[in-house]
Amino acid sequence: GACWHLPEQHGQIAVAFRDVVCVTHVMVDHIQAGLTNTTENAPHKLLLWGMVNGEDNLVKYHFLRNSATGTLRELFIAHTVPALGMSFIPLLSFDYDIHATNHTQLFPIHDSVMAANMDFGVVVLVILGNWGGELTCLYRVGIYGERRSGLQPRPV
Repeated sequence: GACWHLPEQHGQIAVAFRDVVCVTHVMVDHIQAGLTNTTENAPHKLLLWGMVNGEDNLVKYHFLRNSATGTLRELFIAHTVPALGMSFIPLLSFDYDIHATNHTQLFPIHDSVMAANMDFGVVVLVILGNWGGELTCLYRVGIYGERRSGLQPRPV
């Protein structure tokens, strides 16, 4: 199958939605380990960011940033946001397991971000590392959530 080749072990891809979406999950898919001899090129450590836009979302963002605990707090502190001058919130940090029985893996966003009921017009998937290869292959990514009826992504 065809994949998106990153020339290194890390990279990022942005997804702009036609409508504003309340993101709930991200899905990553790779060729099954038994069907390829290049499992080291599969993504391993990933991070999904949501671009914060709109007054309501900015209020929720500042509340979450100031009150974050555990993993969410660590993500705010430890990782550089995808673009300077814009506010991004970490939606999820996760590991894709190339050795798992199911090669299509679904990951829910952080509970506190989900509870804040934020919506996004743009998300950025950052691949922090792979399974040891010199390049990374990304086969399929899905961003799941609820479309907000009547709302269009707000201009930046």
